Amino acid sequence: MNLQLALHWLSLWVDGAPPPRDAIKPRDVKNLLPGIAILEMRPDRSVLCRLSGSALAMGLGVDPTGKDVIAITPPEYRAARLARYQRVLDGAVSRCVKPHLTRFGTTVLVEDIQLPLGGVSADGGRQILYHADWRPQTMDRSIAEISEVLGATIDESFPIVRVAA
Repeated sequence: MNLQLALHWLSLWVDGAPPPRDAIKPRDVKNLLPGIAILEMRPDRSVLCRLSGSALAMGLGVDPTGKDVIAITPPEYRAARLARYQRVLDGAVSRCVKPHLTRFGTTVLVEDIQLPLGGVSADGGRQILYHADWRPQTMDRSIAEISEVLGATIDESFPIVRVAA
């Protein structure tokens, strides 16, 4: 699913620039909507979740829409999360794989990607297209479960380079 979104995002580039938010049409990514979020990093380094899919809200146990993602992140992981967002806005594609222990006692790997969106909002914010490939079945995750897996992630960022024609 992450690859599907990344290929769609790449198809929307114009003149070597990533697509703006309004180029991402829900009808074009309908099957991915539960795992999609739009994040906006503001000049004060707060990160507002502009939109969150149902799978993300279910997996977190709370709908992050309208919330500062950094403020709801456990303090010990805030700097790493901010650095990741900044790398994406500086021109990288980010991929992260996190182990998650389900309530059934099995471990699943959750892979997410973050892709920069073009443009700057009126207040200086810049947006990121986020997608997680996991579709949780229940809303019973605790903050302890979420915090525990943040220390065992694979976090990669790759610079976006323009291929010469």
